[in-house]
Amino acid sequence: MRDWLPRIIILGLLGIVLGVPFIFRPADASHTAGNPDGSARLVIITPHNEQIRSEVANAFNTYRQALGKEAIGFDWRTSGGTSDLRKMVIADFTAKAAEGYVSKGIGIDLFFGGGDYEHNQLAKGVVIDGQDEREMIVEPIILPEGMLKQVYPKDNIGGEPLYHPKLYWCGVVLSSFGIVYNRDVLEMRQLPEPTTWADLEDPSYHGWLALADPAHSGSLAQTYNTILRRAGWNEGWAHLRRIFANARYFTSGSSKVPVDVSSGEAAAGMCIDFYGRYQAGAVGGNRVGYIDPPFVTAVTADPICILRGAPQKDLANEFVVWILQKDTQKLWQRRIGTPNGPTTFELRRQPIRRDLYTAEEAKHWTDPLIKPYEIARDFPKGTPNYYSYVAPIAHSLAIDIHEELGQAWAVINKVSDNDPVKGKMLELFDAMPEPLQLKWDSPDLAANWLTIMQSSDHPQRKQVVDTIQAHYQSLKKRWSDHDQQLKDRLDWTLFFRENYRKIVALAKAK
Repeated sequence: MRDWLPRIIILGLLGIVLGVPFIFRPADASHTAGNPDGSARLVIITPHNEQIRSEVANAFNTYRQALGKEAIGFDWRTSGGTSDLRKMVIADFTAKAAEGYVSKGIGIDLFFGGGDYEHNQLAKGVVIDGQDEREMIVEPIILPEGMLKQVYPKDNIGGEPLYHPKLYWCGVVLSSFGIVYNRDVLEMRQLPEPTTWADLEDPSYHGWLALADPAHSGSLAQTYNTILRRAGWNEGWAHLRRIFANARYFTSGSSKVPVDVSSGEAAAGMCIDFYGRYQAGAVGGNRVGYIDPPFVTAVTADPICILRGAPQKDLANEFVVWILQKDTQKLWQRRIGTPNGPTTFELRRQPIRRDLYTAEEAKHWTDPLIKPYEIARDFPKGTPNYYSYVAPIAHSLAIDIHEELGQAWAVINKVSDNDPVKGKMLELFDAMPEPLQLKWDSPDLAANWLTIMQSSDHPQRKQVVDTIQAHYQSLKKRWSDHDQQLKDRLDWTLFFRENYRKIVALAKAK
């Protein structure tokens, strides 16, 4: 009997873990249409933090009550990063679609926050087995006449879209990606304040860099994607590998990064702009700093969309229209106590409306020097978006074998630059499997491709763009086969692990 007791306990606990989500999940959309007292409520799935949720809910109800309308309830659904939330929504809609009930929705009104990539995935809809057409899972947003041009005089920032062409999503605020750092720890490690991504490759950061897993954090996936797009495929992965090798960990939630940096658990980390700025302000003093690496970061829209079958569709659309209004947009940057500002938490987000970036308005801001429309730079025309490849390759190259990567990096940095074995080590360290290698026709192109690509009238520009696109399309075609993708991830993990172990063996043989 005693032999069975541990098994019974384990099975019981497993049942509780598996059952809790179903106990608390609404059975269908009708159960989420209102509050017990009969008032309306919005059900919103979001990666946004408590500070944003609280201030937005209070401001919307203040707005409604000023119009003589009743306050509403907010049912916030938060259980992971944007990528995780998007996958949950798509899985729920796929199940509904298979049953023929996709139009009834999943009991959620809005998906609020996250990057444009995640919202574009939602805008594509879901595939039903045996059918060619996709089922849409978002509703088009309806804006008052003329409002689209008021909010978005241009449809992009640095070449990145500010809204979906069919209004399946609209950008609410702007996000940029940067470095949060602890000045006290940097001084202890004898490191200067970082100003660009390459600074994080310094071996003195080894074990002192906080990073997030791009498979769970959409903001960090976008950050790594930006490095690849700015530096190039081959060069970008070389940069990222060194940064990954310095990592203390890869957390599932990017909000942990600035908290750990501020507490001294890490010297620096990568994070979305408002996490870094908020933590710097919350700590006070001059201990924590944040920087958007100028001209090498990306500035993108942080959108909102209405999910199909929203229980409160009209109210959801009202919320979207409200949050894009000029006075509402002031909430994102104004200090506590200013008109249209927050009541409890300063949000330190970047408004999406261009007409708010004025000297007069900035007098009321927590971060009066932010100028996203000035620092944003277009990627060279023809630059692919590598977002969907970042997480799986990062896992094979670093995250799944982080111990071996760190060991290899540590021994490399103990070898003198004058020692011939160091060159062999670095060659192994930077090696990529054949399908991941972007191959140039000549050493001259390999060395100068970026300069050529940035010159619109360079005679070799088309050759450079064609080479980049051919490599991108070959990888895209290769991974259109899901089984091939799984095989590649396993094979490539083994490839990288073997190389890292060879580096350690070379050090031991010295």
